[in-house]
Amino acid sequence: MGSINFPPRSLPDNLTELAGGKAGLALSIEEICDHLSGTRYPDTVRDSEEHGARLRSEDYEELYYRLMHRIGYTEQEYFGSVHAMAKQFHRYKNNPKKFALYQAVSMRLNGKLSSGRGAPGPVDGDAIIRDILREFGVEGGKIAMETFEIIQMGIRMNPHFGIGREWDIPLELSSLFQRTDHQPEKGRFIDQRYIDYLSNNTDRLGDIDWRKFEQLTAEFFEREGYKVELGPGRNDDGVDVRVWHPGADSADKPLCIAQCKRTKSKIDKVTIKGLHADVQYEEAEYGVIVTTSELSPGAKTTISARGYAIQAVEHDGVKNWLKQLRTPGTGIVR
Repeated sequence: MGSINFPPRSLPDNLTELAGGKAGLALSIEEICDHLSGTRYPDTVRDSEEHGARLRSEDYEELYYRLMHRIGYTEQEYFGSVHAMAKQFHRYKNNPKKFALYQAVSMRLNGKLSSGRGAPGPVDGDAIIRDILREFGVEGGKIAMETFEIIQMGIRMNPHFGIGREWDIPLELSSLFQRTDHQPEKGRFIDQRYIDYLSNNTDRLGDIDWRKFEQLTAEFFEREGYKVELGPGRNDDGVDVRVWHPGADSADKPLCIAQCKRTKSKIDKVTIKGLHADVQYEEAEYGVIVTTSELSPGAKTTISARGYAIQAVEHDGVKNWLKQLRTPGTGIVR
């Protein structure tokens, strides 16, 4: 493969534009370098500000793929469509029957995709896969779907052509860790790009703005189908989020109330007792403590010994929430 020459300042500008258009995050040079830590590229990016850079095409793609994964654009690290196709090929090559099916389906899929490239508008992948399913059966349909997703991921991840902008206005990554009044572009309470970022950077959960953490909690219950009310953030009497069954009236007693604790300290029993009192006052069925940390042994004992109707979503539970909430279709077909 050839090399790419970047004049002074153009490599960081290129990476910033890609991160902004695809992941929706506006990154500073230092943020780019921080997310490339552990690789050989931070010094390359910094030095390119003054001296420019010359990178082999494969090195540039590795840099780009690594950055996009670390800011949450892909759930798993991407290594290129050639790598994905090679893994798929090796998975079938030792089984003559499946390999023959794989070859036949791949040939038919490529033929259908090639014939559709001259038509206006996007390719109807569902229609193509349905045709292959009818011709080659369920196994052939699975291979076609897998192959089509690899091709689509290659288009999505292409740093040179790829798809157009996915976000209207990039958000500064730093605002995830500060109080802002930004209205989500995708999502009701918290912007989807922040969810995607945190799902790949769970070590930073304890650093997010406390109000963003409340918004994340409200977003989870909202997407689970509940009716949700996010508290004002200040002077909320300890009730950060109220949750009702779908279709319930907000004047009704809530199903549950949530208290959100973005903290590095363990949750103590005083907090649990306070939440229990709020549950009783609100006449809710139960309370939920959502924390970036975990409950102390005393807090757990208080819940069990007193029979409090309180559930806990601790650090690992919040990480699972993020996996459920992240943008679908950003994983890598295996």
